[in-house]
Amino acid sequence: MPTQQNERGVPFALAHDFQHFRLLELPPDLVQLLEAPNPPQLSIKSLPPPASDTPGAQPAYAVLCTPSKTFQIRQVQTSNSVFVTQPTLHAHGNHIPSPTTCAIAACTATLELHPVDLSAVAYLQDALPVYDIIAGEVDATHNAKSKAAVFSDIPLSNRQCEQAWTELVAFESSACSYRPSVDTLRQVWSSINAAALAEGMKLDSQFLGYDLAELVREEGYPASLAQAIFAHLAAAGQDTSGQWSCLDRKKVVSFVGRTLLQAKQGSAAYPVADFVDEWKDSLPEAWRGDADLKAIDGAYDSPTTTTIVAHANPAPATPESVVPKATAAKGKWHERFAKTRNK
Repeated sequence: MPTQQNERGVPFALAHDFQHFRLLELPPDLVQLLEAPNPPQLSIKSLPPPASDTPGAQPAYAVLCTPSKTFQIRQVQTSNSVFVTQPTLHAHGNHIPSPTTCAIAACTATLELHPVDLSAVAYLQDALPVYDIIAGEVDATHNAKSKAAVFSDIPLSNRQCEQAWTELVAFESSACSYRPSVDTLRQVWSSINAAALAEGMKLDSQFLGYDLAELVREEGYPASLAQAIFAHLAAAGQDTSGQWSCLDRKKVVSFVGRTLLQAKQGSAAYPVADFVDEWKDSLPEAWRGDADLKAIDGAYDSPTTTTIVAHANPAPATPESVVPKATAAKGKWHERFAKTRNK
């Protein structure tokens, strides 16, 4: 019924049946995004803890995902009387209907958006099968999912998923998505380094990444995995979506050292001198002097003063199926590399 009827008042009425509304408070940067000429598509998902997370992980909650950010949706109770209204015509008795403000819903809580700065690594580790190469044969589980399909199932922004994808050196191959095992990374890096040496490519200068990846493919490894390694080790400011690549020397030295050491995980302690020699041999010739344990600080333990082991990491799950692969064929550049090494 109207609560005010005098000439100076504002006629106000309450609907008999309230509708269900939720008020959503948008942060300024999201409002700006939605007001853009071509606003992006938004999605609301549930964010459960990843299966690989430790006990006591944060419980599930709803998130709103934009291409670049993820926001947690929180419900905040309010003690104020908040009504959702709409204009209507109200007739009182025999009087002519007059414009009235009618409350059609009461909101006792407000939904707020708070930025969520989480890593998608754990979610990708759950979603991507391990790609392992053993004696020239690929051992991996088909997931029949593209990168885009994997991202669509992760309740975080595309930017967060892309960062995790690069961190894990994930790649697509034969309409599936994978993350490589440490030993596979070791093998593919060896192929990259050998091909670059044979072709005279300087990895810390601009080089045609597509061409180098194609040489790696000739050795039987996925070119997309080589390109994923280029993206993982890219120099600051390098556009990783184009044909050209340029690697960060410090990143490469640390990556190679850690990869070699982790690939030996489970074996007996490794003599430091032998490990450093292998590390040097796995780097471009001009970078051999950079192989110093300081470059992998925090990634190893020293059982004795002369031995080294990698920090223990959980072993990957055993693949459910095997993807057959022919033994890698040696390309012509491989012969040129051997001649170069023998000089």
